[in-house]
Amino acid sequence: MYTPKQIEKYKRTKYTRELERFLNRIVGYCNKNETLDRDDFRDFVDRIFEPLESIEKVYLNSTYLNELEQFVEKCANLPRSEKEDDEIRKEILHGANRLQKTRRKKNRNAEKHKGRIYD
Repeated sequence: MYTPKQIEKYKRTKYTRELERFLNRIVGYCNKNETLDRDDFRDFVDRIFEPLESIEKVYLNSTYLNELEQFVEKCANLPRSEKEDDEIRKEILHGANRLQKTRRKKNRNAEKHKGRIYD
């Protein structure tokens, strides 16, 4: 039916999509709400983290995906931390921005010979 390699790819794809879905949802929540209500935020994070708990963790070999996984785990624990609500919001947005920069850096290729004509 399916080879082990295909099954592994399916699991990895499903896991990475769910990580990115968590990232997009939490950033959207922080952008929409200027001030965070701790109880609502905790309920929201628990609700969007639920699908990730049901998915099997998979080895990720990309720096972006490893950082994304660490960010998601950190965000899942933020509502229970002792930090102020505004500080939590800033930390989430700052971390998401850093992740976006990492992702762009990965996709960018060095174009040091672009436009040159070789003899």
